[in-house]
Amino acid sequence: MIFESIRLTNLFSYYGGQQIDLGTPEPGRNVCLIMGRNGFGKTSLLNGLKLLFTGVNYEPLRRAVQRSRIPSPNQYVVGAGNDWWGIMNRRARREGQTRCAVRLTWSEDSGQVTAERTWRIENGAWDGDESLTVTTATETFADDEAQEFLDRRLPRDYLYFFLFDGEQIEELAEANRDAQQRQMERLLGIGAIEALRDALNKAIGRWQHNDLDPQARADLERLEGEARGIGAELAALDGKRANLKEEIENDTDALRRIRRRIEGLSSFVHRHDEAQLKETRERIQAQRAEALDRISAQIPRDIALLVNPSLIRRALERLDRVLGSDANSRSRVLESLLEVLPGHLFDLPEFPDPDIRDGQRAYYRYKLVRLLEREAEAASDTMDPSFAPDPQAASASRDQLAPYAQAEALRSARAEELRRVQGFTGELHQLEADLLNVGALSEEERARYDRYVAERDELERGLDTKKKRHVDIETESASLQRRLSEVRSKAEQTKTKIGKNRVTEDKIATARRLGSLFAELKSARKRAQREELEAAINRHFRVLMTSHPLIERVEVDDDFGLRYLDRESQPIGMGNLSAGMKQLMATALLWALSEVSGKQVPLVVDTPLARIDLAHQEAMLRYYYPNAATQVIVLPTDAELDARKLQLIAGHVYRAYRLTNPDGEHTVPEPVTVADLIQGV
Repeated sequence: MIFESIRLTNLFSYYGGQQIDLGTPEPGRNVCLIMGRNGFGKTSLLNGLKLLFTGVNYEPLRRAVQRSRIPSPNQYVVGAGNDWWGIMNRRARREGQTRCAVRLTWSEDSGQVTAERTWRIENGAWDGDESLTVTTATETFADDEAQEFLDRRLPRDYLYFFLFDGEQIEELAEANRDAQQRQMERLLGIGAIEALRDALNKAIGRWQHNDLDPQARADLERLEGEARGIGAELAALDGKRANLKEEIENDTDALRRIRRRIEGLSSFVHRHDEAQLKETRERIQAQRAEALDRISAQIPRDIALLVNPSLIRRALERLDRVLGSDANSRSRVLESLLEVLPGHLFDLPEFPDPDIRDGQRAYYRYKLVRLLEREAEAASDTMDPSFAPDPQAASASRDQLAPYAQAEALRSARAEELRRVQGFTGELHQLEADLLNVGALSEEERARYDRYVAERDELERGLDTKKKRHVDIETESASLQRRLSEVRSKAEQTKTKIGKNRVTEDKIATARRLGSLFAELKSARKRAQREELEAAINRHFRVLMTSHPLIERVEVDDDFGLRYLDRESQPIGMGNLSAGMKQLMATALLWALSEVSGKQVPLVVDTPLARIDLAHQEAMLRYYYPNAATQVIVLPTDAELDARKLQLIAGHVYRAYRLTNPDGEHTVPEPVTVADLIQGV
């Protein structure tokens, strides 16, 4: 991550749109100098960067404004009296401008990214909208998604390890605060493990509230037994259906052979009468086939309704009770009133004199609608909960079932169709006999013909019976399948009740095992990171601390707290350390954290050499800033970096700016060379 440009618009001391092009550092030349006197805009630039990554809702950012109390987000934006003027440039605000913003462009492995956060302040008021957009080479994110994108690049908890004020970093060395230690754990990749443990503990607490229904096991055994019984019945029906289907196929083949034999014997008839008889026979056969097709299409569809009149009557009685119940009638009346009464009462003349206000009318309309809705809901609640379809569905169901309650005529029609088919069969038998009689069959052939006809008739009767039985089996099987589906559905619901606690117990046990594993992982990770961090702190502190060896060694404890030891390994109290030594210690800590964490984030330092004596300043310039990060942006005063000190770091500077601010409200960044800065030009 390399910062390429920063643009501040009407933000803090930056009036209008002021852009600083940071360029790209090179190996050995990683420092960008932005110099300015006190009050010229260095801190405004640092706070602008913090605002971009955190937004005004981030409490630590607002805490730095007023030590006595923390301003609210609104007070931070628009100001809080004379103590704090807000984030908008005073000159722009006086001129009536409404927009202030900060925009940062950086490069990363996937390409260039631009992030911009904007506020609008009109007439001294902010509407609470904080617009944030992030644009990459392929996508654009806004608001919450954009904030998540920024948090993945530079999480807010890490911010103060990379964007900091040199006058304040000594606070890192003064106390082992819990919040600071948690931030260090997250920076070193340990906080995610603790977050997982916390999430597991919360989940265990939720799961432990699940209870087992004691009746569920008994209900499940009963339902499973019923399902097994239905399954056995279905298996038996399947066997019967398979056998019956095979018998029907065999009988059909036999009937086809018998008919061919009969046709063969009939070939001896005289051709004069044979044609007419065969024509009649073909017509009767077609009529019989048509009647059979019609019956086969009609009977399977509604046979269950035709043969169960008592079931139809009971269903109609239940539907009549639903449609005729007081609760249903009351519900329909209330729904009708809800549709028309509010509009008629409040929107149509005549109106009261004096008339009520629109706000009152809207209030009473709302109250009337809510009262009618509650009454309608109460009426619906009084219906039979075991059988309570809505009135429209109940009425439609009754219309469909009613014809089958008085289905004698329909049953008679079906019977008449069957008799008609039997009549066709008799006519065909007679026609075949006539065909035979007109021929000249021998006695032996006639006897054989009669035997074939008897076999055919018996086969046809058997086939009709078997086909009807096949339809009955299909109907019975469909009914059993529906019953089995209902029983299995109830069994699954009961299993859910029983399995919930079993699953919960398994989840809790698994979560506890995972928690133990995460605890061991965290301990191992902390131990390795603590040792690496401790070695880096001591190495960097020895480079920076050149005056005397008061601190012989720095220890990092299990919670990442710091202990300072002298030559005899005795602890050194914090009160014995000077402000400059604390700053050097904090600088060594930040240097070590950046190195151990591996975070590739630019380092931005305001007032980099505050409270540090000359010798240690030179050590900072020679060793720290050239090696602290791939890109280091330093915001010094001209007193901190005079000509001699500039020469110490000049070889590592790839770009430089001077900030001017003639009236205190208009910071302007001007590009300069290091040589100009050294010469004071």
